[in-house]
Amino acid sequence: MKTTPRSLGLDLKGSKALVSGGSRGIGSAAAELLLALGAEVAICARGADDLEATRARLAAGGRCHAIAADLSTQEGVRTLIQKLPWQELDILVNNCGTNIRKKAEDYDQEDFEKVFGTNFMSCMWLSQAALPLLRRASAASRERRRGGAAVVNISSVAGRGHIPTGFPYAASKAAMDQMTRNLAVEWARFGIRVNAVAPGLIQTELVQGSSTLLEAFKQRKPLKRLGEVVDVARPIAFLASDAASFITGQTLYVDGGFTATNFNEVPGYWEDTSA
Repeated sequence: MKTTPRSLGLDLKGSKALVSGGSRGIGSAAAELLLALGAEVAICARGADDLEATRARLAAGGRCHAIAADLSTQEGVRTLIQKLPWQELDILVNNCGTNIRKKAEDYDQEDFEKVFGTNFMSCMWLSQAALPLLRRASAASRERRRGGAAVVNISSVAGRGHIPTGFPYAASKAAMDQMTRNLAVEWARFGIRVNAVAPGLIQTELVQGSSTLLEAFKQRKPLKRLGEVVDVARPIAFLASDAASFITGQTLYVDGGFTATNFNEVPGYWEDTSA
């Protein structure tokens, strides 16, 4: 048998995808790869200028759409869903994320609500609002997509064990992992698969720090390098595709082997406040 994207289950022609946090970083890379595999993609983010610049860069013959939206409220999420150019959705990538890095004793209510609201609540609202579209796509696409509709949540290794990213961030990602498992079981009856990708330290705008500190992180990873956004985009595309048609409820760690080291502490992390 000739090996092709279709025979591997990676052909996304005809699929409709929504990527939140799609103007930069992991979201932008995921959108670019989904487009390359044939999907039509809508990217959303708060910043209209960055979003439009990304849409123009990706272009894809008109298959990339940009929708500015604030997903911190249910009303904002509903508005986004109403602006989508389709009534069906094959792929949802929940990629909203932010962080406020402090010591545990220094967080206040506003800090916690911002981090947890952005990283978890917005993804929960969006998943709920997108469910009717996911169900329609799953019911209509059995011949085209054996695996039905797919949700891919962007979690983090911080949700699994102690990493000094700040506990609200870690808690929000642990909640994301649990939501992934719950939705996978509850929505299986609709033919919808739900999985998560949990990156380690990836070189994005969210990751700042001194070269010494980043080198310390790199040396803690068995693969001895920091991740790039494409390292995360590829597993996202895999889980969104029919190549993963029998996978649901799982969190895939994309961390260069970091979780295999039992979360050894990175020396000097709390002393370097620039990270």
